[in-house]
Amino acid sequence: MTTSPQTERERAENEAAAWLVLLSDQPDDVELLGRFEAWRAASALNAEIWARTARAYDLVGKGEAQHRDHWASYAPGRAAERALPPAYLPPPPAAARRLFTPRRLTIGAAGVAVTALLMIVVLPGVLLRLQADVATATGEVRAVSLEDGSRVSLAPDSAIDVAFVGRERRVRLLKGEVFFDVAHDPARPFSVAAGDTVATVLGTAFDVRRDDNGTVVAVQRGHVRVEDGSTTPTTSADLHPGDWVHVIWGQGAETGKAAPDEIADWQRGQLIAHNRPAGEIVDALRRYYHGAIIVHDDAFAAKHVSGLYDLRDPVKTLSELATAHGATVRRISPWLLVVTRG
Repeated sequence: MTTSPQTERERAENEAAAWLVLLSDQPDDVELLGRFEAWRAASALNAEIWARTARAYDLVGKGEAQHRDHWASYAPGRAAERALPPAYLPPPPAAARRLFTPRRLTIGAAGVAVTALLMIVVLPGVLLRLQADVATATGEVRAVSLEDGSRVSLAPDSAIDVAFVGRERRVRLLKGEVFFDVAHDPARPFSVAAGDTVATVLGTAFDVRRDDNGTVVAVQRGHVRVEDGSTTPTTSADLHPGDWVHVIWGQGAETGKAAPDEIADWQRGQLIAHNRPAGEIVDALRRYYHGAIIVHDDAFAAKHVSGLYDLRDPVKTLSELATAHGATVRRISPWLLVVTRG
């Protein structure tokens, strides 16, 4: 399965943020340096995103060290004012060359790195909320009633825009995952759009999730019509209880079956996985973790796993998942977990 250019950019941004924290935390690790240099040289996109991440770090470093004592309590024994070796420095621009000077590290390498990471990761979420009628925060599950009597349950870190006009009931899924229990009204079809993918019903219960590659629609009860004109070939699917379709934006679609009572299992605080990539389990856990989770082990992310996972305790679940499949979870700060090779 290939990924879209936007997905590749987002992945590079996450990887650059992880490298920033790892290099700040382990400045003397020569093997780590070699892996970083190989990553940065692997593509022009990696080099571009690294330079942008370096500039964000540089801007944060210009602030006063107002929270130095606070960060010190979370990073005892770390070299708070030690510059990294010159070999860690990225190429021009000049701002990037100044990335790891002692002045930039006066509030602690881990502190500044995490602050820069939050600038990169959190700001887009703030902008998204400005577009939404209903949104949830990390770890928050919220149920709301729409004006037509339909019930909507939002998973954590999700957002929707609602537009009921005349004979049309429209909802846009801006981010995340939502379960819809639609009030039956033959005169007013109910549609949910996620990108170019549109699911249309009269009255039914179904789940819609946006992921890095597209949209997943799964039906618990009733009948759902899913269409997407951007795929090749065009997607057009009729789903019944237990059916699901994963529309891969700009490409095609995959279909399958699941037990209807397992659909929207997140409403019970759990995830039932049947031969799914570990990276998908991590994506689900991210919505429950008050911080950032960076996976820096592609082999772990690609491994297919099965099991029942507790979403309500993301740190414990992630640690158990990683340990069982040859990876390690490192807690860089109270708000950052990094998964690395074991």
